[in-house]
Amino acid sequence: QAFFGGTLSEKFVARVKRDLMRNLAAFRQLAAFSPYAAGASFTMADCAVYTSLPLAALASKLVCGEDLVAAAGIDWKSYVKLIEQRPTAQQVAADRKADQLARMG
Repeated sequence: QAFFGGTLSEKFVARVKRDLMRNLAAFRQLAAFSPYAAGASFTMADCAVYTSLPLAALASKLVCGEDLVAAAGIDWKSYVKLIEQRPTAQQVAADRKADQLARMG
């Protein structure tokens, strides 16, 4: 529904929202964000979290009407800004933008 135009029943959306809220609360307890997801060092966890949190936030906002990641107390926007300071993240963003432009043209 969020990205591909389908329609989901209210019952299904309510169940997914409940599950996502529960899982985000558990994730919040596990993640350190000091400053990286698993602690002081950048790890593979950051590669997953950097791509997953914004997607979960956007999808939940589109389907449920609110950013459930932020509602769970996860400051994902500040975290993404931190990761985006890394040269490799900047290269990934530049490559993604170039690829998107090439596909449009």
